[in-house]
Amino acid sequence: MAHNDDLITYAALGFGIGLYTFYKGFRQYRNYLLIADTPEIPIRSVPMGFVQVYGKAQGEKTIPSPVSHTPSFAYKVVIERWKTDSDGRGGHWSHHRTDVDGVGFYLTDGTGKVLVDAQGAEFDLPQSARCEAGSGRTAGTGFAATQQELLQYVSQADAHWAGGLFQHGLKAVGPLGDSRKEQTRQGFMDVFQHTPGSPEFLTGMMTMMAPRIKQQLESMGPQSDPNHEMARQNALEALQHPPGSPEFMEGLRRAEQMAVKPGETNPFDALTRTLGGARGPASGLFNAASGRYRFTEYLIVPDSSYDISGTCVENPHPKDANDHNMIVRGTHEKEFLISSKTEKQLESSLRWRAFLMVLGGAILSVVCMAVLLGKLGLL
Repeated sequence: MAHNDDLITYAALGFGIGLYTFYKGFRQYRNYLLIADTPEIPIRSVPMGFVQVYGKAQGEKTIPSPVSHTPSFAYKVVIERWKTDSDGRGGHWSHHRTDVDGVGFYLTDGTGKVLVDAQGAEFDLPQSARCEAGSGRTAGTGFAATQQELLQYVSQADAHWAGGLFQHGLKAVGPLGDSRKEQTRQGFMDVFQHTPGSPEFLTGMMTMMAPRIKQQLESMGPQSDPNHEMARQNALEALQHPPGSPEFMEGLRRAEQMAVKPGETNPFDALTRTLGGARGPASGLFNAASGRYRFTEYLIVPDSSYDISGTCVENPHPKDANDHNMIVRGTHEKEFLISSKTEKQLESSLRWRAFLMVLGGAILSVVCMAVLLGKLGLL
């Protein structure tokens, strides 16, 4: 009886997955038609709206990828966690998190350049590295991060995901009538574009909190302990400068030295090292996750060629006369794909993927429905 109930449960679950895959297949086919009907054009000629362009990725700023530490403009890391079966005899890999992050870059083709904000894009890229951590050994290709860094990165990816939820919540709230509250909402939205715990996030939070911290330090008045008073004065001096600047960091370090007694652990050490950019992608502010994980990394790297299908809008912060356009994920047309394939290869891949999803989803749904009807005595 229990086996029969399990079969019905799995059949119902398979039916739902089949319908979802079938639906996603048609969405994939729609995306294929959109891209196939949008001709690839020179970057110099891109109009406002949905476009498809091909060129090399270039830019001044890169970030190190979490797994291979490769300088990149953007990365996607699929994190899987090993789950032991209930009988303890085996196990399987289960999806834990997909982490995506990056910086803006330019796509150039000889006719011009266009800024790309890859936030919200779908990546169709080759695998750059794969490895495991947490099992007492490491294995894979393109491996550079240590076990400790990778396990810290799992916690960082979880924080990034949670920050994304917070940012979406702030967007859902919409503009507030009170100008001060709306300014605070916009400030938090800007801060949560970065991973909680990252140097950019901490700098943004410190910038928002600096006026209140300064007000509290001033309201405390002179301290009876000379060291504490010196720490207060150094902190006030640090707050005269932008958070993250060399002057701010130096003043904060002096305040720390005066506030902490000899032999004590400095509780702000990880904070100052992270604000100062002394650590890599896995900041010391993140604890190492427990368990066994597998990491698969995909990258957008300098001087590699990419086909980008997305919405062209006006660049709000142009650097020169040739920097007026930017490709982003559109508000109405949300298709945004960055691929390492050529135009023909991409169209063939999208068409084949849509066909497999529609066919596979239909077959799975029909088979599972037949099993359900059979078990319920309706067939």
